[in-house]
Amino acid sequence: MQLDLIPKKETKTFKKLTHGGSCSNGLKKPQRKVKRPLIEGKITHVVFKSSKAKGEYSFFKHKEIVKQILKQRSKKYFIEILNFVNMGNHIHLKVRFKNSDYFRNFLRTFPALLARKITKAKKGFKFGAFWDSLVFTRVLLTAFEVFGLDGYFKANRIQRDFGYEERKKFLLDFNNKLYRLRKT
Repeated sequence: MQLDLIPKKETKTFKKLTHGGSCSNGLKKPQRKVKRPLIEGKITHVVFKSSKAKGEYSFFKHKEIVKQILKQRSKKYFIEILNFVNMGNHIHLKVRFKNSDYFRNFLRTFPALLARKITKAKKGFKFGAFWDSLVFTRVLLTAFEVFGLDGYFKANRIQRDFGYEERKKFLLDFNNKLYRLRKT
């Protein structure tokens, strides 16, 4: 069970600003055919997830490769990486970009290179599908949303380093702060 920050209301605005990930599961229309909502200059939350990234394929085991490819691809496509969390089976990024075409290229090439490097897939040695679904993206419009994302990143780091119970404690305190901020 995932303990989230303030439960997200499935509003029209929320749905218009997200794409991929579990948001695309169970839809009548495949989301691949829907244009990814991107706003240049705004902070975007990006998640790359793979259930096969365990054991020898864990992103955490290959953290230097992840950092190297992330740095290389972000530099090539002029993507500003504001924050990132490597959870082992998924990677969260907080990014800002100035050109949506470059960002789309980043979303296409980074996961492909990372999967190829980790699985050692190449011609004659195929691995198969590595990623669970489309890359998840969500455009953040307000400072409140950015603050919430920062807390979510911190909660993920706490879970990775100290376990789920510590994450739960942190999120209870953090959610109380968010509720108080929202009321003012």
